[in-house]
Amino acid sequence: MAGKLIEPKIIADFNNHLVAMLPTGFYFDDVRWEKIWQRYDQKGETLTMADLQNLFPEDPVLQAKKLVQTGEMSFKDDGEI
Repeated sequence: MAGKLIEPKIIADFNNHLVAMLPTGFYFDDVRWEKIWQRYDQKGETLTMADLQNLFPEDPVLQAKKLVQTGEMSFKDDGEI
């Protein structure tokens, strides 16, 4: 079960309430599963991206990418030209 997600993953509780939405590329394993559920139990509501960033600050997938306006109506990641 451990590894990087190849597609987004939705975690729901037994009542089908949303626990968290994990993005593609997020590293997922049993330890992270437990952290997500612990935080959900503490918070009592759906985890936001900010919650996930606080839980896993080292995960690059959860970091906001800087956007650079090129002068056109499109935006590119600052690593692309």
